[in-house]
Amino acid sequence: MTTQQSTQIASSKSSSVFATGFALFSMFFGAGNLIFPLLIGQSVGGNWLYAIFGLTITAVLVPFLGLAGMIFFQADYRKFLGRLGAIPGFSLLLLLQMILGPFGVIPRLFTLMHAIIKPYLFDISLPLFSLLASFAIFLCSYRRQNLIGLLGVILTPILLLSLASLFISGTLTSSVLPETAVGTADSFLQGLFGGYNTMDLIAAFLFATVVLHHFQKEVQTDKTADQNRTLFKKVFFSSAIAAVLLLFTYIGICFISAHHAPSIDSSYGSEELLSVVAFKLLGPIGGAVAAIAIVTACLTTAITLATIFADYLQNDLGKGKFTFPTSLFITLAITTGFANLGFTGISAVLGPILQICYPGLIVLTVMNIIHYFTGFKAIKVPVFLTFAISAILYKYPIF
Repeated sequence: MTTQQSTQIASSKSSSVFATGFALFSMFFGAGNLIFPLLIGQSVGGNWLYAIFGLTITAVLVPFLGLAGMIFFQADYRKFLGRLGAIPGFSLLLLLQMILGPFGVIPRLFTLMHAIIKPYLFDISLPLFSLLASFAIFLCSYRRQNLIGLLGVILTPILLLSLASLFISGTLTSSVLPETAVGTADSFLQGLFGGYNTMDLIAAFLFATVVLHHFQKEVQTDKTADQNRTLFKKVFFSSAIAAVLLLFTYIGICFISAHHAPSIDSSYGSEELLSVVAFKLLGPIGGAVAAIAIVTACLTTAITLATIFADYLQNDLGKGKFTFPTSLFITLAITTGFANLGFTGISAVLGPILQICYPGLIVLTVMNIIHYFTGFKAIKVPVFLTFAISAILYKYPIF
């Protein structure tokens, strides 16, 4: 092998890590990642940095801890969740798939895309838009082997450029931060609990499979130890790229929201907030920029989640009785129906589930990582106890 060939291979591997990091960012960055940092920034105003600290824990560090934990289990979420027992593991996996799939996140993405794009499509109705969105996602998801390239090379740069134009404008036109009645501790907690709504820890359990399988195709070695080491390095660096992109995006969103959103009329819905801020910053052009950013973010995440749930429906629930296109069609048909609940309705259903489940999933992740490194087997008591405490605190909150 010549020096030139070695350089080309190394460059190709580096490009793959960057492309996968960008793809991971686009997978994670969906409706909740846009809306809830905006709402947090609007609420806490001048204390937005304290909120960012909380948001960083639950919406950046915890999801990538979950991604690392999954890689230690060869991205096998059945084995990862199965340590709780066969029935609890199956039930939890089903719940998570439903939440991230057609009964929760994907229809929420549809409603957000509809809210931002309907002024440009002659006030198209939500049911008709959902049908068109399902058709577009079906076409993009049909060829699964091209998913990473589609997300990392094409759609994510469009998203980042759209958001960057908003951040730059928001920074150049920033004014004195308005006073807020929310204290620093409350601001931190808003960010901490607001990170639950991104649902990125749950997504990490499922996205790990996509990323690991993508890198496994690239690794060409006969030595298992070398292969594992190479895979871990690729996943680590691509995850680090995605985490940094997420962090800076959250900082940008909270910053412009803290400076420009408090004065916005409260009659606007949560899903309309970004477009209103964009219009305030950039005028009519800002609405188009916001539309591109939101639709791209939602589309990339919806493509990934639809693909994952369709695969789960085909192989786990259907036991191979369905073809992948049939499973994908069923997934999108259910999504189209649930999208008619609207963003607020879907969020109201997901909110209690996340408040109760998320802390237990964090404990599950930590205990599985400890088990991997030390062999420590205890898991059921700490996880189920955390679920119980979360349920009690949801019913009788102390914060």
